[in-house]
Amino acid sequence: MEREIGIDQLVAAMKAVDEAGRLFEESLAVYEARGLKRTGDDFTVAGGSVQTLQGAEEMALGARRFLTELAVLAGLTTAGLEERTAGREQVARAGFAGVAGGGSRMARPLLDPTVKGLRLLLDVGLFAPAFKAEVEQVLGAEEATYPAPSARRVPRAVAARTP
Repeated sequence: MEREIGIDQLVAAMKAVDEAGRLFEESLAVYEARGLKRTGDDFTVAGGSVQTLQGAEEMALGARRFLTELAVLAGLTTAGLEERTAGREQVARAGFAGVAGGGSRMARPLLDPTVKGLRLLLDVGLFAPAFKAEVEQVLGAEEATYPAPSARRVPRAVAARTP
């Protein structure tokens, strides 16, 4: 069976994801050192302290979990167990959700380590164009977009029933 993803490509991706994860963790530590809290009244505010911390954590944890997925794929491939890698190649190419979800929550401007980590991910040849587009969208966003302000509004029908 011919390999869809080569070992060299996996190793390069693993190194980039590992470094990006370290940079995302560095950003999370900076936010925490600034005194941002995970509780507060601004949990519904895109770019607020709660959402920024959540987003930074999503990116850091997403990178770490994804690194594990890449390591399993590399191990199985190296051991010649390609039959056990079914579907994992597509998962690897798709990247990880923590980037888009986490990045949409975070205050702007993004911290320098976050930007560096995201740029590292853009250089990985393994990733599908859709994942790279998500990374570029996070880098290009001028402000946090989640949660959307319209999501906080109470529909008129519900408001009319409230005593």
